[in-house]
Amino acid sequence: MFLLLPCCVLLSLPFLLASSASISPAASYLLQFRSSLPKSSQHLLPWSKSDSPSHCQWPGVSCYSNDDPEVKSLNLSGYGLSGILANSISHVCSHKHLLSLDLSINNFTGGIPQLLGNCSRLSTILLNDNGLQGSIPAQIFSKQLLELNLGTNLLWGTIPSEVRLCRNLEYLGLYNNFLSGEIPRELFSLPKLKFLYLNTNNLTGALPNFPPSCAISDLWIHENALSGSLPHSLGNCRNLTMFFASYNNFGGIIPSEIFKGLVQLEFLYLDSNKLEGQIPETLWGLGELKELVLSGNMLNGSIPERIAQCHQLAVLSLSSNNLVGQIPPSIGSLKDLYFVSLSDNMLQGSLPPEVGNCSSLVELRLQNNLIEGRIPSEVCKLENLEVFHLFNNHIKGRIPQQIGRMSNLVELALYNNSLTGRIPSGITHLKKLTFLSLADNNLTGEVPSEIGRNNSPGLVKLDLTGNRLYGLIPSYICSGNSLSVLALGNNSFNGTFPVELGKCSSLRRVILSYNLLHGSIPAELDKNPGISFLDARGNLLEGSIPLVVGSWSNLSMLDLSENRLSGSIPPELGMLRNLQMLLLSSNRLNGSIPPELGYCSQMIKMDLSKNSLSGNIPSEITSFVALQNLLLQDNNLSGVIPYSFSSLESLFELQLGNNMLEGSIPCSLGKLHQLNSVLNLSHNMLSGEIPRCLSSLDKLQILDLSSNNFSGTIPPELNSMVSLSFVNISFNHLSGKIPDAWMKSMASSPGSYLGNPELCLQGNADRDSYCGEAKNSHTKGLVLVGIILTVAFFIALLCAAIYITVDHRLRQQLSSQTRSPLHECQSKTEDLPEDLKLEDIIRATEGWNDRYVIGRGKHGTVYRTETGNSRRNWAVKKVDLSETNFSLEMRTLSLVRHRNVVRMAGYCIKDGYGFIVTEYMEGGTLFDVLHGRKPLVLNWDSRYRITLGIAQGLSYLHHDCVPQIIHRDVKSDNILMDSELEPKIGDFGLAKLVSDDYDASSTMSAIVGTLGYIAPENGHSTRLTEKCDVYSYGVILLELLCRKLPVDPSFEEGLDIVSWTRKNLQENDECCSFLDVEIGSWNVDEQWKALKLLELALDCTELEPGIRPSMRDVVGYLIKLNDKQEGTVYTRENSGS
Repeated sequence: MFLLLPCCVLLSLPFLLASSASISPAASYLLQFRSSLPKSSQHLLPWSKSDSPSHCQWPGVSCYSNDDPEVKSLNLSGYGLSGILANSISHVCSHKHLLSLDLSINNFTGGIPQLLGNCSRLSTILLNDNGLQGSIPAQIFSKQLLELNLGTNLLWGTIPSEVRLCRNLEYLGLYNNFLSGEIPRELFSLPKLKFLYLNTNNLTGALPNFPPSCAISDLWIHENALSGSLPHSLGNCRNLTMFFASYNNFGGIIPSEIFKGLVQLEFLYLDSNKLEGQIPETLWGLGELKELVLSGNMLNGSIPERIAQCHQLAVLSLSSNNLVGQIPPSIGSLKDLYFVSLSDNMLQGSLPPEVGNCSSLVELRLQNNLIEGRIPSEVCKLENLEVFHLFNNHIKGRIPQQIGRMSNLVELALYNNSLTGRIPSGITHLKKLTFLSLADNNLTGEVPSEIGRNNSPGLVKLDLTGNRLYGLIPSYICSGNSLSVLALGNNSFNGTFPVELGKCSSLRRVILSYNLLHGSIPAELDKNPGISFLDARGNLLEGSIPLVVGSWSNLSMLDLSENRLSGSIPPELGMLRNLQMLLLSSNRLNGSIPPELGYCSQMIKMDLSKNSLSGNIPSEITSFVALQNLLLQDNNLSGVIPYSFSSLESLFELQLGNNMLEGSIPCSLGKLHQLNSVLNLSHNMLSGEIPRCLSSLDKLQILDLSSNNFSGTIPPELNSMVSLSFVNISFNHLSGKIPDAWMKSMASSPGSYLGNPELCLQGNADRDSYCGEAKNSHTKGLVLVGIILTVAFFIALLCAAIYITVDHRLRQQLSSQTRSPLHECQSKTEDLPEDLKLEDIIRATEGWNDRYVIGRGKHGTVYRTETGNSRRNWAVKKVDLSETNFSLEMRTLSLVRHRNVVRMAGYCIKDGYGFIVTEYMEGGTLFDVLHGRKPLVLNWDSRYRITLGIAQGLSYLHHDCVPQIIHRDVKSDNILMDSELEPKIGDFGLAKLVSDDYDASSTMSAIVGTLGYIAPENGHSTRLTEKCDVYSYGVILLELLCRKLPVDPSFEEGLDIVSWTRKNLQENDECCSFLDVEIGSWNVDEQWKALKLLELALDCTELEPGIRPSMRDVVGYLIKLNDKQEGTVYTRENSGS
């Protein structure tokens, strides 16, 4: 039996040897590669010696043939493999005959192994879309290499110059990494290179020259930092079909010679560079061109008729340049065109009807130009059109009824034009429409009742703001339950508050302000936790605020001001934890302020003014840590001012005037260090001394303590309140001296100190002795009174004589004019109620009572009026006709109508005075915004909106008004702001008019300037142009960027803001160092735009008027500056093959 055991072993030996011999070296290398991977990846490779008789049939493995088991290619792309590649690559290189290795779209990490260069026959290496790091090893560039793709990794460093060794290389993909440095000049000399993808890196420098033998067909270098001009030698690449060079710093003109050789070019992307000059004529001869994107440059000139020669063109984007002229009618012959963006240029003329022949057109973007005329009905033939943007142009006429034929339209934006007529009913046939904006036009009539009813999936945004629409708000607007934004403000919609809005669960923003909605806000409004913004200001709403509003948990802004709401403020509003703005002013609300509002911890502004609220100010509202504006004036509040106000650390406006508050001013108010706008405690029953702790309010601009019972002396510590521009302490019981820092305020408004018999009002150096004598000498006081009465008598006689003379002259001047009775207002627009008369205004202002004054000018005073039969507030300016030329200017200015110019609603003349009625701007002036608010409010978007709005208003006055209007007093005090910081130019042709400057032969208005804003030529020229306004605009830009006054106390003697800025630019390497501190925290792009605004400001304030740009040029520049980069919509995805 023991003898049989060796025999068995000997008999089994051949079988064991055969089994071992069945594993070939190639299979062994593959299994070793698999074993080198992490266990989680080993399961992803279904390789096993027992799976198949031949490794050539394993997934991802290809052999030369069945007779030759050597591995030819290994393709493991997309298997999800991981691990450090260097730990596994040696097993791959063991395959001596391997030609192709594809490990792309996996999760390999570590560096690229140098060992790959030892794979002697490897000609294709695909490692793209992994997590490989480090630099590219020079050893990888071997002479047999045909294709190398390392794109979408984490590689850094430069491109090795050893790439020159790859004389057979056809494909190189290094895209989407962090490579830097210049492109090696040897790279473009590779004779067989066809596909080169270097996009999305940090490459710098200029493009190397291209040799005459250039074989490249695809060249992708976009999204780098390449600079210089495009080389003429690019034209040597006669096989080039794709050239993507977007988002670089290429500059200079585009050489026309390039395109003579690029006859096969199909895709040309040069957008977002710094190219200038005209588009070369040779480009329009590229018959194979399919996509042309040149947006975001500084190209000028016009679009020629020759564009029709690019007959295969499908994408045309020339937006955000300086192109002028008309859109060529020949564009209509481009039948394959599906995307056109010519926005943000200065294109003029009308929209050619031939555009309607571009039957493949899907997107047409023409916004922010100077296109005029009507919308041709032929455009409505574009049945494939999905996006039609024509906003911010000069389009007039009606919207074509045929627009209903555009059955695929998704977005229609025609806002800020001059469209008239009704909204066509055909618009209700656009079933795919989701975005419709017709705001800021002159549309009239009712909104089609079916709008929104037939849409699928439904309207998402509907904006009809700023028209003359009336009737009921259509009930089907949210029928698709997709509506997110509904903006219908500044129209004349009537009827009741739409119940349907509460049922629209998709709704987020609702703007119904300044309409004629009446009745109560329905209590049946369903709960809508999604709604975040509700503005129903300036309507005729009555009744109480429904409790259901408290369930709108996402609400951040609630504005029900200027209505007729009554009842108490619901405590349920305290449940709105996200509420930031609660605006309920100018209603008839009563009861107390609910302490539950203290739970609204995100509150930024609370305005409950001009109601009939009573009771104490609840201390709970002082928990608003972010509160900036607290307005409780004009109520019946009583009790004391809560000491806990000190916790409102962000507060910069506190209005408590016209209440019945008593007690003393708590010293805690002195801890409100951000209070830099208004502290108004006037018309209360406060008493005691003015506390010295208020001296810490060194940023405060306006202090009103008038009409109280304050007594004692004014603490000398208040002299540190150096920022005060207005102080009113009248009608108290104060005595002693006025702080020196307040003397400037007393000089401009002496009435603000009256009603304090023992207060020393002298401003000279020896006032101490005077004050002492005034208190101790009754006799001298009587003498002084006698002198004052005598002087007053003679002044009265003189004024009477002047009045009689002026009145006689005015009556002669006006006798030839045909007008209604002089005591009645001459309405120039439909917005002024027909029954508004001067008597109503006088009654509403209580006989021109100072409590209604909102501004004073050299020749007039502005009052805010609220008439009982009017749904709006108005500003009324009382002008002294003896110092102004009134009638001619009124005829001129009544024709002015622009969204950035304060609208004059009417005027009247009586008893030597002119009364001008204008729209009331609740946001105050730009001066208030800049020098009286928290800097955080003004981000880049806010400053840009203000900058552009003023420029557009001035451009309108200079270039679109006949006769031309030159403001000549452009300053931040004359820029009025609405609630959304949209600026409007005011006070032109009104308080600053002077008869001496008026020339009847002139077609321009002349208005006195203000120190700091006045152009240098005003001092010596007798013939001024609109360039003086451009200078003033430049000063406002500097004021906006630096937050300095035009003549700021911090400047050295003799410097104004223009000279101060130029001096800082010469002395500081860092431009942002002297700008507003907030700008330093902006992102790099916004800081760059701020510096561009600074350059524009310096151009506008050039000493020589002829060098300054026109306001039309300024508008074009600003529009381009805030480029939305819409031309990038069709930028191709980063790819390597």
